[in-house]
Amino acid sequence: MFFSCTAVSQAGEDSDEFEAYISRYLQYHWETHPEEATARGIHSVDSRLAPMSREDFLSRSTTLQQFLQALEKFKRADLSIEQQVDVQLLRSDMLIRQADIEKLRQWERDPTMYIPFDGLNDLMTGEFAAVEQRMQALLARLQQVPRVLKEGRQNLREPPRLFTETAIDTAERLLPFYDISIPEFASQVPALETRIKTAAKAARAALLDYIRFLKMELLPRSGGSIAIGRENYDFYLKEWHMLDDDVDSLLKKGEQYFRETEQLLIQAAEQIDPGKTWQEITADLRKHHPGSDTLLDTYCSEIQRAKQHVIRQGLVSVPAREQVRCFYTPPSQRAFTPFGDFRQPPPFSRNKVGKLILHPIDSSLSSAEQEKMLQAHDYTWISVISPHESYPGHHLQALKAQQNPRPFRKVYDSPVFSEGWGLYCEELMYETGFFRKPKLTRLTQLRLRLWRAARIILDTKLHSGQMSYDEARQFLADKVGFEPGSTAGEVNIYVFHPSYVISYMIGFNQIIKLRKEYRQRKGSRFTLRDFHDRLLTQGAMPFRLIRKLLFSE
Repeated sequence: MFFSCTAVSQAGEDSDEFEAYISRYLQYHWETHPEEATARGIHSVDSRLAPMSREDFLSRSTTLQQFLQALEKFKRADLSIEQQVDVQLLRSDMLIRQADIEKLRQWERDPTMYIPFDGLNDLMTGEFAAVEQRMQALLARLQQVPRVLKEGRQNLREPPRLFTETAIDTAERLLPFYDISIPEFASQVPALETRIKTAAKAARAALLDYIRFLKMELLPRSGGSIAIGRENYDFYLKEWHMLDDDVDSLLKKGEQYFRETEQLLIQAAEQIDPGKTWQEITADLRKHHPGSDTLLDTYCSEIQRAKQHVIRQGLVSVPAREQVRCFYTPPSQRAFTPFGDFRQPPPFSRNKVGKLILHPIDSSLSSAEQEKMLQAHDYTWISVISPHESYPGHHLQALKAQQNPRPFRKVYDSPVFSEGWGLYCEELMYETGFFRKPKLTRLTQLRLRLWRAARIILDTKLHSGQMSYDEARQFLADKVGFEPGSTAGEVNIYVFHPSYVISYMIGFNQIIKLRKEYRQRKGSRFTLRDFHDRLLTQGAMPFRLIRKLLFSE
C-alpha cells in the first residue's frame, strides 16, 4: 500500500477499506500527475512526465467516474467524522478534475499546459535526493518533452487568442532554461553530462517546433472565448469552493466588500493627511524603499521579525527545526513571475525550509527604470507581504499540513482557505501591533485588501460575460491604483484560473466570522493560538467542512 493508514476513531470494515481507498486514489493521482508528485514530496514517479494524449485525458475522466461510484458505496455510519469529511473532499476533488476534462476541456484550449518547466526545475533545485539521482530523473523527463509537446499539437483546437499568445511568450522565455540552466546543472555529474545536454538539445528543438506550430497553425484559429460561462462558474462555486453563492450573489458580496474597504481606505488616509487622497499617499509611500543592494536582506529581516512577533504574541505554534531562507532568482528563471516566488515545504517531506526567491533589480536598466521597479517594494509593502507568505502565513500553514495525519488532507488545498488565511494574516499582524508605522502600513494593507475585493467583481463579471478583458484592466487602473502596464498580468490570472482569485476575500471573511463564533463558544478559555492551531490542524478545506470539525466536540 502506498501510504500507511492513519488510525481512525471507529473500527469497522468500511472504515478500514476507506483508508485503503484513499491510498489507491492518491497512488493513481501521482501516476497521472507525476510533476505534482515531485513538488509534493512524492518521488516514486520522478522519472516521468504526465501522459497527455487525448486518450489519456478521456481515460482519466472514466477512471475518476469509477472512483466516484466506489466512493458512494461507503456507509457513512461506519465512518468517523474525519473520514466523512474526507469523503466530501474526495468527491469535490474528483468532480473538479472531471470538469476540467469534460466541461472546460482545458487540454484542448490551453497550449501552455504542454510546456514542461516545473517538473524539470523541481528536480534541479530540490534537495530531496543526491544530485546523481535527481539528474537521472531529469534525463528521463527531458527525453519525454518531445512526446508531451507532440501530444499538445494533436489535442489543441480553438483556444482563446490570449492563451496562444501567452504560450508563445512562455515558450520563448523558456529557451534560456534549456540553453543555460540545464547544461550548468549537468556539469555537476560528468558521467551524465553529455546525455543530459543531448536530451536538452532535443527538447529545445521540439520546443522550437512547438513555437512554430503555435504561431503558424494555432494562432490563426485561436478564436475561443476567455469566459467559462455562468453555468460552469456556478458549478465551481458549488463543488470546488462549497459556497452557497452563485455568480449574482457573489458579485454583490464583492461589490459590498469593495465599498467597505474603500471607505476604510479613505478614513485611513484622513488620519495620515486630511489634504491627500489614499492614492496620493500611496504614491509618496512608494518612494521609500530599500536600495537594490539591500532588497533581499530587507525582506529576510522582516520575515524574521514576523517570526519573533508570532512567537512573542503566541499567535500560532511554530514547529521545531523550521526556517525560511532567502535567495535571488537565477537569471534563466526570472521570466515566469513578476517579482519572484515563495516556495513552501512539501507536504510529504521532512523538509521544513521555506524559500523566498526574489528577482534582483537589473543593474543594466536605467536609473529611472530601476527606481520604478524598486517602488514596487516599498517598506510598507514588505511589512504586509512578508507575514502573508511566511509567519504566520503560508509557510506555517504548509508546516501544519505536514503534520496532518490524514494523507488526503496533506495534498488537498482549498484556495478559499489558503488564500483566505494569507489575507487574514495581514489583518492579524495589524491587530497585534506588528507594523512599525501602523498608520502608513495600514493604508497599504487596506489597499491590498481593496485589490482582493476587486478580484471578486472582475472575476465573476469576466467569466459570466458582463465585462470585457480591457474593461477589467481599466477598472484596476482607475479604481485600485494599478500601473496601466501591470494590469494585463493581473487580468490574465483571472482568465487562466477561473474562480481562484475570489478566494482571498471570501476566505478572509469566513475566518473572521469563524473566529468570532469560536471566541463566543470558548469564552474566557479563548486564545488566538488555540484557535489558529485548531484551524490549521484541520487542513486547507472549504469552510463548510472546517466548521463541522472545529465544532464537532
